[in-house]
Amino acid sequence: MVDGNLKQEFLPYDVVINILKRLPVKSLIRFKCVSKDWFNLFQNTPNFFTQQHLNHSAHTNAFLLLQRIPRQPRPLPFSTCLIGPDINFVHPPQFFDIASPAAKIVASCNGILCLRDKTALSLFNLASRQIKQVPGTTLFGLYYVGFGFSPVANDYKIVRISMGVFDEEHQVVVLDNVRVDRAEVYSLTTGSWRQIDATKLRPLCLVSSSVATTETIFWLATMTSDSDTDSEIVVSFDIGREMFTLLNGPPLPPSPTRSYDNVLAECNDKLAVFRHYIIGDYESCSFDLWVLEDVHNHTSSGESWIKMYSVGPFSRVLYPLSIWRDQIVCREELSRRGNNYRIVETVLSLFNPLSNELKKLPANRDEFCYVPFTYVESLVPVGHIHHEQ
Repeated sequence: MVDGNLKQEFLPYDVVINILKRLPVKSLIRFKCVSKDWFNLFQNTPNFFTQQHLNHSAHTNAFLLLQRIPRQPRPLPFSTCLIGPDINFVHPPQFFDIASPAAKIVASCNGILCLRDKTALSLFNLASRQIKQVPGTTLFGLYYVGFGFSPVANDYKIVRISMGVFDEEHQVVVLDNVRVDRAEVYSLTTGSWRQIDATKLRPLCLVSSSVATTETIFWLATMTSDSDTDSEIVVSFDIGREMFTLLNGPPLPPSPTRSYDNVLAECNDKLAVFRHYIIGDYESCSFDLWVLEDVHNHTSSGESWIKMYSVGPFSRVLYPLSIWRDQIVCREELSRRGNNYRIVETVLSLFNPLSNELKKLPANRDEFCYVPFTYVESLVPVGHIHHEQ
């Protein structure tokens, strides 16, 4: 106390920001009530603090979000679980009280989940409990979805690519000649869909879920050649310019008779491809990791793919699914005989390619397929509806 008056001391603004950006979103939402300045700090968009909080979360507190999908159709809804940086279970995220119990996670980007329920799409911020229903569209039937963010356009966008399976001339469904028909993009900023040019995709059939890096979304696709063999290529979509590009995949293996599968992943904000080899009669496996150095500066001589490492052979069959915190999320399938039928159980593991350590993840061994996503908490808004948890 000085001269009978209370002496108020304030922390510098940058110190306050440095403290607040480390807090979970649920606490920050409560702190809106502290003062008008704090309310504006967390509420105004786009704003400096939202990006600061997102950057800190992405670098220090990225979660592994797992969605469990039954192998066989059953009335139970999909379920999810979160695994924290210390590889311990986090309280299961609850969002089926807001989204449909049948909603399937399509993609995760900057704390926003893109959900799909049959033909309906929605964007959901799991931490802030905001959800936005995406308006319907004229595209129906079989289609693939991608979701990502463009810093150039400062916009989140959904891409929907429909596959043509209906022969209008003969009025029949043709399942052996499925090809891209049309494509459209939804902008979170405008809140509307618009059709985009997909001419160069017409000879292609998409064969994978999407993977996104900053500014770009990718899919694997096949193209039928004159030799009746399908060649696999990579489809990239520039989110800001809304343009498709066709890319060559990693170099072919030296032994063309050796069968393999390609799996898309994201590695340090670059496109990565696992080349997965099965050895013998599903007795063992090995895989390589290839990374595309610069998707926007490919030359006439081809894309710049770099092999990061080769691992294996393993004493069991592991399937690489994704990369989380520089480690590989793998699926191992264990089978046993039941009453006149075969039961397949799933075990998830983390493989460290530097130490060759294989560590079991705390996910139950069960009859489900697991789809992994990297998830971070954020204040990025998707709508105007806020649901209290």
